[in-house]
Amino acid sequence: MAYLFSIIIPTLNEEKFLPRLLFDLKNQKEKNFEVIIVDALSEDKTPEIVKKDWQIPINFFRSEKRNVSFQRNLGAKKAKGEYLIFLDADTRVYKNFTQNLKKVINKKKGLIFIPSLIPEKKEPQIDLVFKLINFFIEISQSFSKPFSAGSSIIIDKNFFEKIGGFDEDVYLAEDHNLIYKATLWGVKAKFLSKIKVKFSLRRLKKEGELKLFYKYLYASVYFLTKGKIDKKIFPYPMGGHEYNNKKNVSFSFNLKKYLRKIRLFFIKYLS
Repeated sequence: MAYLFSIIIPTLNEEKFLPRLLFDLKNQKEKNFEVIIVDALSEDKTPEIVKKDWQIPINFFRSEKRNVSFQRNLGAKKAKGEYLIFLDADTRVYKNFTQNLKKVINKKKGLIFIPSLIPEKKEPQIDLVFKLINFFIEISQSFSKPFSAGSSIIIDKNFFEKIGGFDEDVYLAEDHNLIYKATLWGVKAKFLSKIKVKFSLRRLKKEGELKLFYKYLYASVYFLTKGKIDKKIFPYPMGGHEYNNKKNVSFSFNLKKYLRKIRLFFIKYLS
């Protein structure tokens, strides 16, 4: 059976988070997709959760290798959809996600699309940070090294194969690297401000906002100045089990102080 979309989700011990995303996909207004889950030998109930009757086509594959790029590439090889949608297991989508995405793609035409990110929890300060993130992602598409919205990418399957998929030797920012590889073929991603993906704050809740934002900032500057991140520049573990005892933090940091830190960071590393 042919599908418009193949939604590819890499997993590792995601029994607490994956059901929420599968519930969202089950309730899509237009079921013009298949779901492909590539699991890196989870030690929890992730496989059992996938086997439940979600009333949507789900294909489950096991991966001996715990590497998100490898898992995504494996999922892409198994996909039957015209477009690949890469999502993390802890993301959420609205019930009109695939319906609206179909309309936008038919209207805009293109090979790569990047959705807008919104935080899973509404708080004024974190909302403002995400607005800044989306603005930066959108304008970066005119840079020589553009950025992506995390792993949330929609890409034409044939083009994905042509550019070699995700680089499996990359430690971090494999999504940025994929978008950059596309530019080498003369293809720029189109930012979709009206197609939204809910971004999980679980890593932020565990590490704390300033520490995590600093990591993202450092990784971004590293990518801009040195290219792909093919070594461990800081710990960034994979797997839902890492967040079983997440902190219940409040996003009350001083935004002006944080933005000032960003400015000083860029002056230091880009001058």
